[in-house]
Amino acid sequence: MDRMSRPNVQRGDVLLEHTLPRVDPVGMTVPHPTTARRSSLGGHGHSTAHDAAEAGRESVRAALGGRVPAQGDLVIIFPSASYDLDALHAAAIDAAAPASVVGCTTVGAFTQDAQVPAGCVATHLIAGELAFGVCHVERDDADLAAVTRSAAEMARDRAGEERYDSALMLMCDCLTPDQREVARGAYEVTGAVVPLVGGAAGDDLAFAATTTFGEGRALTNGILCVWVTSTRAIGVGVGHGWRPFSKPMLVTRAEGAVISELDGLPALRAYLSERGAALLDAESFGERAMERPIGLPNANGSYDLRQIHLTTPDGGLVLTTGVSEQSVVQVMCSDDESLLAGAREAAENAMASLDAPPELAVVFSCCTRVGLLGERVGEEVDEISATLGGAPAAGFYTCGEFGRVTGSSGVHNSSVAIIAF
Repeated sequence: MDRMSRPNVQRGDVLLEHTLPRVDPVGMTVPHPTTARRSSLGGHGHSTAHDAAEAGRESVRAALGGRVPAQGDLVIIFPSASYDLDALHAAAIDAAAPASVVGCTTVGAFTQDAQVPAGCVATHLIAGELAFGVCHVERDDADLAAVTRSAAEMARDRAGEERYDSALMLMCDCLTPDQREVARGAYEVTGAVVPLVGGAAGDDLAFAATTTFGEGRALTNGILCVWVTSTRAIGVGVGHGWRPFSKPMLVTRAEGAVISELDGLPALRAYLSERGAALLDAESFGERAMERPIGLPNANGSYDLRQIHLTTPDGGLVLTTGVSEQSVVQVMCSDDESLLAGAREAAENAMASLDAPPELAVVFSCCTRVGLLGERVGEEVDEISATLGGAPAAGFYTCGEFGRVTGSSGVHNSSVAIIAF
């Protein structure tokens, strides 16, 4: 029985400074090392050790929670980019053996127990009810869709016999020229039935080099596909909490990830005239503009968000993913309560595909939400876990999110994407 034919069952020495304005949750303590909450499908853990190898070992052992990893298990790591990543990756592989190790670098990570702006978060997923296929490749900027399609096909084949439900977890370098092409290549394999979810790796907003992990190697130009097939339902959901602020504008000239004109005007001029608020006080234009992204209406009656990363000398707007000419866009706005409601929405959407409350969730949340939520950022994972019926949740802050069940392009910014088992 596939996702479409199932009955509708009703019903849960490394210290980094982020350049986004942020503060850690008030009163938050970060144990060192921590222990993971227990679930029949696995667990989460983290480490804030200064030494890279120690952080890799501790986070994996915390995620294992005393379990002995087995062949076929999967361990996902989300480390800070300024670690010695070769040492951390090697230590994580050793601690997880014989399980496979995958993951990527971050703009900070989190578990349900703590925010981890500097450190490593790990998740252990147990084989049995779940099976995994991994493919980790170097991207080809000349044809991003084709290389992603090939990697997704290989991951699907390696996952083995199709079970009751499946999903594709997708991670890539945040410097990928157009994340839309990555999602398009993945969709050519998943089709409309199998959802995809994931995020783009980060390097604490340096935008210099990010790293993905898989198949025993670390790549700075990687695309990682993890096909998950399961004897139980898998829930994938996306939400954001943004609403339109400006009038609709037509993209009258665009190429790749650059919008040159909106309504026939230089895109920067048109955007600034519609944003209705002064730019934030920050170094980069992306940070100054982050509380007013643009949104594209989608087939679900919602919006796909796009953050503005840079400007061009002739007044264009540079995004992390492409927007087609003749698209309609609007400047978007939000607030703390709405952003938290968006996180709940993502969890509710994931729950809608499940036959029972989940036991574990992996979360991909945009790094811009850290600066926007400030002291309240830790509430986001709390809201997600509570909506998922108390299921342990952990993940990382991304530079772009992948999430598609039906209807949207699958590429998001300033959003939350969740996979729940």
